Amino acid sequence: MTDLPVRLDTIFAEVKKARQALGPGRVLDVGSDHGLLSLKCLEEDAASYVICTDINPDPASKSRLLLKQNGFSDRSEVIVTDGLNGVKILPGDIIVIAGMGGLNIIDILTRALDGLDDNLKSNISLILQPQKSMHLVRNYLDKNSFGFEDETVCKDRDIFYNVLRMRYKGRSEGLSLRQLYYGPVNLTRTDSLTLEYIKHLDDVFRIRSRGSEEIRQMLQGDQDAD
Repeated sequence: MTDLPVRLDTIFAEVKKARQALGPGRVLDVGSDHGLLSLKCLEEDAASYVICTDINPDPASKSRLLLKQNGFSDRSEVIVTDGLNGVKILPGDIIVIAGMGGLNIIDILTRALDGLDDNLKSNISLILQPQKSMHLVRNYLDKNSFGFEDETVCKDRDIFYNVLRMRYKGRSEGLSLRQLYYGPVNLTRTDSLTLEYIKHLDDVFRIRSRGSEEIRQMLQGDQDAD
C-alpha cells in the first residue's frame, strides 16, 4: 500500500468519509501530486475509477506512469487540461482540488459547476485544500450553497494545512467574518492541533490587520463579543 505524506493522508481520510456518504463513484483529482492520492484511492477502493488532471504534461505523465506501474491503467485516466475542463461530472464523484491558491480553486469550481442541476450537485462531494485565501474560498462555497461537512487541520513539516469537505445544501448559511477567516467547523473543535492552528491564525491576523480594514473589523468583533 502507498504511504502518503501527512497532508495527502489527511485529504485521503476526508475522501473516505465522503465515499461512505456518497456510495460508489469516481475521484477527480485536480493537480494530482504525481498520482499518489489517486493511487491510494484505487488501492483502498475509495474510488471505482480516477481521473487525474494537470495543466502541465510532465506531472501528468508521472501520474500516468505511477498508475500504470501499479496495475491501474484500466481504472484511471490522466488528462492534460486546465482544472476540470473537458471532464463530465457524474453522480458519486468526489472532486479533490489541493495545493492550489484559493482564487485558482474558485475559478476551477466556477467553470466545473456551471450548468449543473441541483440534483447532480447534491450527489457529489468537494475536498479542498487551498494554500491561501481560505476566507475567499469559504465565502464562495457558502454563497453557492455548499455546506461545511468537515474541516480538518494537519501539520506537515511545521506547516499548517486546512482541508475542507463540502456538500451542496441548496442554501447559504450566511457565515460571519470570523467563520470565513477561521472556519465554521474549526471554531467548534477543541482538539489540541486545531487550537494550535487557531492560535497561529490569531497571530497572523493581528499582523495582517494593519493593512486590512476587514480583518480589523473581524478582530474588533471578537473583542466586542468578549
